[in-house]
Amino acid sequence: MTMGAQSIHLCLDVKGFLANAPKSRYRGMFKHDDGRTMTPDEAKYHLLDELAKGNLFIPFGKCDNFDPKSGCLGHPVGDAK
Repeated sequence: MTMGAQSIHLCLDVKGFLANAPKSRYRGMFKHDDGRTMTPDEAKYHLLDELAKGNLFIPFGKCDNFDPKSGCLGHPVGDAK
């Protein structure tokens, strides 16, 4: 069985980011629903909340084929030649 070409959306490995990113990398990472930018501490707690929900990955942008335990599952882009 031959699979066609796929595009894959980028996502963030939550555990990896929490383990390796300096606090300065959290600045400007997320926004509140009202548009205010989260502080670095708020962003870190947001990521910790995602882990508490069992979400190991979060998407960059929108993805209609996303699994929070493994990331983007792929999107066909046409016939592979």
